[in-house]
Order: sequence, then structure tokens, then C-alpha cells
Amino acid sequence: MPNSNKTNKTKKTKRITKYKTVRNARIKNSFPECDILSQFKISDENIMNFKRYLKSPMDCVINALQLMGILDTLSSNILRISCVGTTGFEKEQIEKIFTLYTGVNFEFKSTKKFDEFVQIIETQLLPGNVVFAGYTGHVFIIGRYLNGQLVYIDPQLNIICNILECQDMIRNGGKEYFILFNSQDKLTNQQLEHLGFTL
Repeated sequence: MPNSNKTNKTKKTKRITKYKTVRNARIKNSFPECDILSQFKISDENIMNFKRYLKSPMDCVINALQLMGILDTLSSNILRISCVGTTGFEKEQIEKIFTLYTGVNFEFKSTKKFDEFVQIIETQLLPGNVVFAGYTGHVFIIGRYLNGQLVYIDPQLNIICNILECQDMIRNGGKEYFILFNSQDKLTNQQLEHLGFTL
């Protein structure tokens, strides 16, 4: 004779699991859409005062965050010393870092078309701002001077150059290109908790 208590517990566990799955899917689907190119102000001071005390093989995300002023010099170099400096960041981790910084939803959107990647930046990036971008396995920032000129900034490769001179380096870097986008609306506490943040 089957154990009715065990059967009831199994049914209850399945119901709870199904409820959580449906609830999580509903929360995820209700996230605000990321349809705004993420742009950040950057100063000449940030670029001039950039200090990378330890060269790590996978610190491109750290470099970009430091240049953008999201991380200070000390925090950046502590991260380079840690395992993050040698393993890098996953796409979801990058998105969460920016969500933690601003409170809105982020998506590191991808395209396999280099021309589409360039067109988005050329038509939407405002003067005096940078965009967090990348290709498969590597990130960098692209900025626009006040005169409209686009510049490629990559401390890991020790390069700051006019985008027209560096575009082949980006084009040949990977099979997929990435640009950071964000939502206009802030995430709710429930949505932040769904991403793993403890409030």
C-alpha cells in the first residue's frame, strides 16, 4: 500500500514548483524593454588618470567600468587581483552590474552584422558620451567627441584611436557584436529580487 503522506508531499512539492515556475516566468516577461542605447558621460580626467597596476588577461570589463567612472582605481585593481581578472565576466553579470549601478533593466544586445552594429552607434551616440560595446569574448568603449568624431578606447590593447582607423580590428574581432541597451523604467523590488538582489 503506497504511503499517502509521501504521495501528498510529492503532489504539494510539484504544485509549489509549478507555481514558482509560472510566477518567475510572469515576472521575467514583465521586465521593461531595453530599447534605449545606454550612454554614459566620460571625462578627459577619467582617461588621463586611468591606472592599471596589474595587467590581467581578462580585465576588459573592469577597464571599461573604470574608464566610465563606475569603478575607482583601487576597486578596479582589487578586481584585477581577484579571479575575475583572470576569468572575465558573463553577459548576465555585466547586465546585473549596470542594473545595480542605475536600477533600470539592461540587455547586452547582439548582432552578427557589423554594419548594423556601427549604424546603431553612429546614429544614436550623443557627443560627450560613450557606449559599452564589444565582440565575442572582448569589450571596450566607443565614445563621441564634441566635434562628432567617434573614438575606440581599449586599455587592454592600449589603444585610443579614430573609429575609422580601428574599425577593421573590431570587424575581425568576432562573429558577434554587442551593444548595451537599457530600459527607461526602473525595476521593481520584485524584479530585482528575481535577479538575485537582496533588498
